[in-house]
Amino acid sequence: MSNAKKWLIIILSLIVLGLIGWNFSVYDDSKPLATEINDGKPNYQTDDSVTFVYNPAGDLAYKLAATKVDNYTDGKITWFTNPVLTTYNDAGTPTWTVKSIKARLTKERVLYLYSDVQVDSLTPEPQIQRITTDNAVVNLVTQDVSSDDKVTIIGHGLNSTGLKMKGNLRTRTAELIEDVKTHYELQPKEQQNESSN
Repeated sequence: MSNAKKWLIIILSLIVLGLIGWNFSVYDDSKPLATEINDGKPNYQTDDSVTFVYNPAGDLAYKLAATKVDNYTDGKITWFTNPVLTTYNDAGTPTWTVKSIKARLTKERVLYLYSDVQVDSLTPEPQIQRITTDNAVVNLVTQDVSSDDKVTIIGHGLNSTGLKMKGNLRTRTAELIEDVKTHYELQPKEQQNESSN
């Protein structure tokens, strides 16, 4: 072998060994392989999402659907576009739907609903059939619901408005607070007799 070939092999070998050594010096086992990037952008996004959440007994507690989901690992916040929350009772029957234009879910499982919030009963029994407001808060663990905006409650034969509300979806209760106005619609005697038969 000629001297030129020997020197070329030695130089190439040194370059390869140098690159291998440099690669090992850059790699550090104590650092995670993937680092979180906090650039104000979501860590993941998805369209047309449906999430099912079960209680400790294994029964369906609620379902949350949305046309778009943006999850931010930093701060553990998830944003939903056109969310629809459906709650279920212990028998597995859907009881309420809660809709809005946008919603934000925190790590404490509190859902903040923004713009055109509408809560509808899915069963005919409760006195309250619909609640509407601009913004609301739902604790997904306790199912407490509240709003600091004007609220309208529509039920069997009544229409009530107030400036604030607090209630609970599980117990099917709602209390209007401040400047409450209620209009009752009395049923004619024929309808009352028919409904009691």
